[in-house]
Amino acid sequence: MVKEPESLGFAARTAETARRVAALKVRTTQAVQGLLGGMHRSPHRGASVVFVEHRAYRPGDDLRLLDWRAFARTDRHAVKRFEQETQLRASLLLDRSASMAWRGFADTGPSKHDHAATLLGALAYVLHRQGDAVAAMGFGATIHTDALGHGTRPSHLEGVLQLLARAPADEEATALDDCLREAAHRTKRRGVVVVASDLLDERIGPAHEDGPPVLRSLTALTARGHDVLVLHVLHPDELHLPDVGAARFVDPESGRRLETEVESVRAGYQRELGAFLESCRRRCTAAGASYCLAPVDEAPEHVLARALGSRGGR
Repeated sequence: MVKEPESLGFAARTAETARRVAALKVRTTQAVQGLLGGMHRSPHRGASVVFVEHRAYRPGDDLRLLDWRAFARTDRHAVKRFEQETQLRASLLLDRSASMAWRGFADTGPSKHDHAATLLGALAYVLHRQGDAVAAMGFGATIHTDALGHGTRPSHLEGVLQLLARAPADEEATALDDCLREAAHRTKRRGVVVVASDLLDERIGPAHEDGPPVLRSLTALTARGHDVLVLHVLHPDELHLPDVGAARFVDPESGRRLETEVESVRAGYQRELGAFLESCRRRCTAAGASYCLAPVDEAPEHVLARALGSRGGR
């Protein structure tokens, strides 16, 4: 009798997790279909070789590598050298702190976390189709213990989607700087790292004129040779601050409150927001990472098309 409420609670949580995973699958599938519909190259990629250069033939070289066309032109034996195309390793980092649960002033529609999970889930699907290895980590104050290493099996993709679908933690603060450094330590082999976050951290303030300190650790990733993409996920109400009259603003991570008339702070808010967005973009660029603003009200496939297109095909 004592255990019944606990078991019922577990069943409810399991059902909620299953619902979130199913919803995420639907959203990511739609996003992938929209994204691949505009791609001219096949998304499938297998093991292959890429020609690099010729070098002079040496006794003992494999005769099958002789380039007879080059011999016909130069009357010299030359061997083709190839670079083996290796499997891409991608690490997907999802911000699951409390601020990511926000759905706007109306508290309806997808949250920032839902949008970020959809973006990363769609990328996981595309990478899986290409035969690439995908890892996933959730983070807030620390990297969460349910992090998954790199894998390519269908069951691994299912695990990645389950991880992405889990709800943000209540009242968990963000320590992006520490988490990105830990991610850099864990991902030793060079690959792609995609971070989806609102980049909100208590340490952001006017004293940091050279950019948010939460992004300084990006250099720890790029210095290891990783190709880094930052998806900056914000709700449209954060970007445009709609006129809702008198409002009480509550920081979900620190609990701090501010009561004010929205119209009286709009100009200053927009000025600070513009400076914040520009500093995020500048910090990413300085670190050698790619930056893409990803509003919640923009279709995921459009966000990803912009993000991938701006990277010059990398």
